[in-house]
Amino acid sequence: MDYVQLGNTGYRVSRLGLGAMRLPMIEIGDTSYVDIERATEVIHRALELGINYIDTGFLYCNEEAELVVASALEQWPERDKVVVTAKCTKLRLGNDMEQKGYLRRMLEHQLWKLRRDYFDFYLFHGIGWDNWHDIDRRTGWIKDMLQAKDEGLVKHIGFSFHDTPENMIRLIDEGIFELVTCQYNYLDRANEEAIHYAHEKGLGVVIMGPVGGGRLSVFPKGIRDLKNLSASGAAELALRFVISHPGVHVALSGMSTVEMVEENCQAISKGPLSEEERRTITAMMEQNKKLADLYCTGCQYCMPCPNNVNIPRAFELYNYYKVYGLEEYAITQYKELIKRGNDASQCVECGVCLERCPQHIDIPRQLKEVAALFSQVEE
Repeated sequence: MDYVQLGNTGYRVSRLGLGAMRLPMIEIGDTSYVDIERATEVIHRALELGINYIDTGFLYCNEEAELVVASALEQWPERDKVVVTAKCTKLRLGNDMEQKGYLRRMLEHQLWKLRRDYFDFYLFHGIGWDNWHDIDRRTGWIKDMLQAKDEGLVKHIGFSFHDTPENMIRLIDEGIFELVTCQYNYLDRANEEAIHYAHEKGLGVVIMGPVGGGRLSVFPKGIRDLKNLSASGAAELALRFVISHPGVHVALSGMSTVEMVEENCQAISKGPLSEEERRTITAMMEQNKKLADLYCTGCQYCMPCPNNVNIPRAFELYNYYKVYGLEEYAITQYKELIKRGNDASQCVECGVCLERCPQHIDIPRQLKEVAALFSQVEE
């Protein structure tokens, strides 16, 4: 495993990080729970292969991820060498959001769940420029975060990010952040220059979605025909592209099986792509700029849809058809959405999803395009 200095924080971390948002799950009755045995195997295998950066979140895996990470680390002899990141999550709790002390209560609860005295990194979760300040006006969470750092409960303050690159730079210029976690992959390079800026300012840079929410687990059209790439697999190509950006320190992957851990660790061990490979892939994807109009990360914030449209899945299948050339697979899977009444044609343009989408996608308009595409190919 390769390691790198995480900005100016003083931490030396693995180039591959374990995201605890996709631990293996089991169904008990009508509810999903973390499969503790399998999840522990995944975490321990990651640690065995040298991963020392784990990213957790309050809501991950039905609020169980932090408990399972804590349990796995307690069984690990060198747990003190593992860097743990947690986040203060924006909850949709109505008037509860108006209360002062919101961040402090969440922080103390997460420290209890993870059985820690402090967090190496504690992040404002999924913020943009406006909502970060808007929540602060109601809760005072910026002051509470700084107080927690003064008390040693938080070593370093960061933020995970869903907004425009310009606003990422504005947040960095606030001067309190030492880490940023943001989206970046060769399909979505919007944050590329902002990542450079973060690096220049000494922030640690952690990338979520390096494989585009699974979309880059297959080779897109064009790239599959390139003969001189050193990467042997699609996921490897995506991961190595991300760490070839000079401002990126960690590629974060939500791994749900031991096999995924081993494959991703092997991919990272091959190091960054060459500059020539990076230029080739960038040029290829520049030819498909229109894809950014329907770049959905699958974050699920738009769900549930009042009219039962499975928005992320509809967009995913659209991209499989249009981008990756997996037409037969996309059509077959879209027919399953139709059978369940979850297809794009169910959209009535109510606009609820527009208020929730962190990528600011014009979801109703895009759903029309999805419905039109699959109605044509079925004819």
